Amino acid sequence: MISTIESKARPCPGVQHAIEMVEEVLRREEKLYLVGSMIHNQREIDRLCEMGLQQIDLNVLDDPRKRDKYINGRFLIRAHGEPEDVLKRIQDVGFDVLDTTCSIVRHSQELIDQHIREGWSIAIVGHKDHPEVIGLLARAKGSGVVISDINEASTIDLDERTLLLAQTTIDGQFFYDVGRLLSKRLSRLKIIDTTCRFLKTRQKDIQTFGKTKDVVILIGGKKSSNCRLLYQTSLNVNPRSYKVESPDEIDHKWFKDGEQIGITGGASTPRWQLEEMKSFLNNHHFDKNPKGLINKKGGRFLCWIRKKTNRKT
Repeated sequence: MISTIESKARPCPGVQHAIEMVEEVLRREEKLYLVGSMIHNQREIDRLCEMGLQQIDLNVLDDPRKRDKYINGRFLIRAHGEPEDVLKRIQDVGFDVLDTTCSIVRHSQELIDQHIREGWSIAIVGHKDHPEVIGLLARAKGSGVVISDINEASTIDLDERTLLLAQTTIDGQFFYDVGRLLSKRLSRLKIIDTTCRFLKTRQKDIQTFGKTKDVVILIGGKKSSNCRLLYQTSLNVNPRSYKVESPDEIDHKWFKDGEQIGITGGASTPRWQLEEMKSFLNNHHFDKNPKGLINKKGGRFLCWIRKKTNRKT
């Protein structure tokens, strides 16, 4: 079995920049606080927490008796952005801010602010519970809706003057399909494609990579929208594709001796997790039934001993 890391697998520029900003602050031993998930990769967040990043409950900011010990630190605005009411609460408390909002998300925020001032309604194609979408919808100030499936696009009540934009990590084809349907319903629909170009490129990369491997292992956070999108992209070209968060989730039944195993990751997957997976696969034997051997229980994986044979003399 030969395992290979996809050469183009890497975090998106926004995530990479956010991680570098956080690491720089923590190396100076400054206090840095976070509400929620900075990115959708819990193992990377855990690594940063080991460096000193502290996750806190937002309600702490509303209790003067509890929040005083946090005042001397900085508050991290995550890559998905934060709703305006959260930003106001942070400012009212007096936090210095480390803003790691993705530039594409910030562009979407500015588009919504502008169009709300001009009297437009907002429609966002995305997942209703995603932090980015929650923040964008809050900026619409009651004049926004979220479209999560094609059926909603057919039935949802919208104003004629509606701006349609996207959660950055939504499938570009889905956004196109929704836009095409709504354009037939609304005479003054304005469509601005705010899907991430990096992800579009990664979809093409993974399609090419997946076709050359017997098995594809995609590493990423369980809650990551971009990982779900890239996993489905890989699955479309290679049915033996699997999405995992860590080596602990690997099943030896996925592999056969002598196969080519491809390792790749999502837009929030750092290089160290890809290297970790490669080392794991290279140092474990996954042959399910070696010739001339019988299995014996031995830890997480099967070990093998030679069969006893009766030789004629």
